[in-house]
Amino acid sequence: MGYINNSLQKFKSDALSKAVYDAIRYLLILLIGLVIALVIPDKFSLRAFLKTEFKVYLYGIFIYSIILIITAFLLIRLVYLKKYKALEKDNFTDEITGLKNHKALKAHLSKTIDELLYTSKIETLSIIIFDIDNFKEYNTKYGHTKADKILKSLGHLLHNDKRGTDETFRLFKGDEYIVIAKNTCLSDAVTAANRKRESIADNTFIIDEISIYLSVSCGVTEFKKEDDTIDTFLNRASLALMSAKEIKGKNSTKSNY
Repeated sequence: MGYINNSLQKFKSDALSKAVYDAIRYLLILLIGLVIALVIPDKFSLRAFLKTEFKVYLYGIFIYSIILIITAFLLIRLVYLKKYKALEKDNFTDEITGLKNHKALKAHLSKTIDELLYTSKIETLSIIIFDIDNFKEYNTKYGHTKADKILKSLGHLLHNDKRGTDETFRLFKGDEYIVIAKNTCLSDAVTAANRKRESIADNTFIIDEISIYLSVSCGVTEFKKEDDTIDTFLNRASLALMSAKEIKGKNSTKSNY
């Protein structure tokens, strides 16, 4: 969030130029002057010498100035919120796959766990971690550029193969992906992981006219309401993934509860 806050401060100084702030400041000074002129007793002000028509004119300026300030404030707030959302999206999006990144994962998990513990929106919560088997070999054989395209293609496949209540993330900068599955118990998550894993193994990834075949290993776990935290939840899924990768030939799923 520090990146977003720093960017917004820079945005304030750049996009909301000094002229905008000066205009608002001068309008406020004008309003203060008009208020003083209109509220102090007649015998102590120039208002006693003003005609009724000019008083109406002053009131008009006062009202229009307030409208102008409110409009300016709303426009600035609109631009500010739009900029904030753009920065948040940029900060929470993985640049290679287009999926949400590990920063977004922690925020999403925190919100989802709160819903699980304190509301009736979610009854169960599971996660699936996918890791590409022997991905270093693809880096060595094809180079980083093609390897990044492999990551992007797999990310698209996982993103498109999900329910409306699921969310897919890329973990850090590596070859691991995680699916947060709401209202999904452990056995159903294992079934989903195996289906996705088999789909990936059966898929042909075309990268720069080269046919590439992948397999993944999966670690699955379910959130324990009584004693889990975000870290213990993720760590248990990682341990399940490690067990899956120890199987000869990999391309397998292991669960841990």
